[in-house]
Amino acid sequence: MRRSASTRVWVRTAACFSMLLTLGLVAAGFAGAATITSWIGGKGATPAIVTAGGGSCPGTMTTINGRGFTSEGSIGVTIGGVPASEVIVGSDIILYARVGPGAKDGPLVVTTSTGGSTTATMTADVVPCQAISIATVKPTIDSVTPQRAKAGKKLRLAGSGFVGTSSVKAGGLAVAYSIPSDNLMYVIVPATAKAGLVTITVTNNLGTARAVFQKTK
Repeated sequence: MRRSASTRVWVRTAACFSMLLTLGLVAAGFAGAATITSWIGGKGATPAIVTAGGGSCPGTMTTINGRGFTSEGSIGVTIGGVPASEVIVGSDIILYARVGPGAKDGPLVVTTSTGGSTTATMTADVVPCQAISIATVKPTIDSVTPQRAKAGKKLRLAGSGFVGTSSVKAGGLAVAYSIPSDNLMYVIVPATAKAGLVTITVTNNLGTARAVFQKTK
């Protein structure tokens, strides 16, 4: 049976594509791309809260796990829409990147010199410069915003004495937090806390402050 011209073209194309797959020259759309399996922020900023660089603040150094960080050529990282101010390739499976100045809430993206890119499933929750020092006063919490929030949402605590905080808990559970200034703190609502009224405690070496919000389902 004689094949039409279009059929012969399709057969030749399919055969060529099959050969490329066999040779490893086509990788189902991932050619030249590294892979991100997980990432985490620095001390006092886990898992997704990170602080942007700027002025004397160096920004959070993130740890990125995956593969292809050396085998796919040179690596670039953007966090929250801006290039990382520092990138260190530890090995083919681990990468370190510092949040750059002006970063906003957004994705963490790794690109390679061969043009491939990959985006982490967990986005960065970026807050201003981290304030780290020794506590000089007992902490106080004046307000918690919003008063109702689901797991994973960010709470804004206004008060004083947040610099020097050693522990932040919600419903007795350690939570991710960040401290841009002595009067401002961000806290992530933990998934494991029970729904209903939840007490937040902020502790430093001089005392503990408490406030209440409602966790919704």
